[in-house]
Amino acid sequence: MSETTPSPERGLTAEERRTLDGLLFILNHEPSLNLRLKAVRALSRFKEMSALRTLAEIALYEEDEPVRRAAYQELDNLFGEGSEAFIESIRLEIEGEEDDEEENELFPLSSVNTSQSSPQNMSDYSFPPVMREEGTPLWLWAALALFILGGIVLFVLR
Repeated sequence: MSETTPSPERGLTAEERRTLDGLLFILNHEPSLNLRLKAVRALSRFKEMSALRTLAEIALYEEDEPVRRAAYQELDNLFGEGSEAFIESIRLEIEGEEDDEEENELFPLSSVNTSQSSPQNMSDYSFPPVMREEGTPLWLWAALALFILGGIVLFVLR
């Protein structure tokens, strides 16, 4: 099966998972308000529980008012009148004030893919900094090229 073909049993494709992880990274580590607002809008396109949960957490707890309002608006666009109930169910789950039965009555999530475990708070979405893989240094390639070129010149001049 192709990496980009979605499978109902598996949820997101590998490409979609990488995109989702990138958006979560931007939301947690990017200082640019404009990029964070774009990440909120892009996150709302995922019909995956971790993305929806993240939007709710941002709507509840984000310090930047424009980002918090954007997350709330995206949830309102997705759920309509049910957005308040969804956000409240996430708040109660995070704050531990409600058991699972009451939460399911408040907002049933049968249409959302919950097969992947979702972290309990925003700090669980943090990622280590992106590291660049070390390759062979340029100076070593230049020295090797000079050595080979010098060997060719010496061979031709003999």
